[in-house]
Amino acid sequence: MSKGQTSRVNFSLYLSPAQSQADLRTMTVLQQLHRQLKQSGSDRNDVNMETRTFHRNVYLAGLQLHQLNPQLCHHVAESIGREHLTLPELAEELVRCELLPVEIPAASSAQNTDFSAQQLEQLRQVFEQSITEVKTIESTPSAVSETIQAEGISAEQQAEFTHLRSELARMSKLLEQQNLQLQQLRLSQRAPAVVEPTRNGNAEEVDLADIAPPTEKMKKIRQKGIF
Repeated sequence: MSKGQTSRVNFSLYLSPAQSQADLRTMTVLQQLHRQLKQSGSDRNDVNMETRTFHRNVYLAGLQLHQLNPQLCHHVAESIGREHLTLPELAEELVRCELLPVEIPAASSAQNTDFSAQQLEQLRQVFEQSITEVKTIESTPSAVSETIQAEGISAEQQAEFTHLRSELARMSKLLEQQNLQLQQLRLSQRAPAVVEPTRNGNAEEVDLADIAPPTEKMKKIRQKGIF
């Protein structure tokens, strides 16, 4: 039926709540919305207009999805049965199923793992300071030996000192490796077009938690009174 420039289209929606979780949740949502409108206290004409707008938006959105990609429309329709599904999760799922032409950033990518220029500079300073301290300690073996002889350090303390020197050598090597990784990371920041394809692959990561321990260990060594 039509009146003036407004056309009315009637259609029936057949649902099987006992057989489909999507149908069951659809009925639940529609009933809740209907209840909310009735209990809103709004004017009857306003309620009717809001109801018509709701049905129009829902139907036209589904129709447009069906026109663009029937399989995509079906997948989205069935997903209503998963109550706690979020939009980012649904988008990722559609990408995996190759139902979207472009990749949608994952929800976890909101936490950007790229380092800013300031963070890279701070990391560089930490590495350089740590390497300098390690090399300074390693460059004074004769002075340390004289200290051991002068103070009559026990065999147990000498063994501990030997262990500490091996730890220093290991930390020095680790710091140099981390410094090399940092330099590579800084270079990658200057060439985003080259790095971009590897973000979804086995991109090399730098763990900031590995930076602090070497410096802390050197502080503990100095507190031993050896240096």
